Amino acid sequence: MTTRLRLLRAQRLLKVQEQMRGLAERDLAANRAQTARVEADRAAMLATLAGETMHGLFLDAAARRLRALATEATELGATSTRLSEILKARGLAEKRAERQAESLLKLRDHEREQHALLEQLDLMTARGARPLD
Repeated sequence: MTTRLRLLRAQRLLKVQEQMRGLAERDLAANRAQTARVEADRAAMLATLAGETMHGLFLDAAARRLRALATEATELGATSTRLSEILKARGLAEKRAERQAESLLKLRDHEREQHALLEQLDLMTARGARPLD
């Protein structure tokens, strides 16, 4: 495979890696927003419980809701950790693809320079091979 084709592939891979990292960032941001909403609901519920004296069914319902919010917050925290790791992995993969594309660009430039020098050498050799008049 030529360097040009390898470079094109590396650039396509880099674009895909950038998109994947962007999706991972979006997922993590959505998870953090959901976590913030759950925490706000939990704080509102606690403020309601602290400010009022509830009896019977309302107190039981509020306790169940608090337990559900705590469980959801725990699950979201675990998901956030997992998504952070995915985002880190995507970022590292993007950096690797970026370095590969840069090295292929340097290689292509080096090959072009070598080709130009060989053409100059061929011209100089062709001029030197002519018989002198």
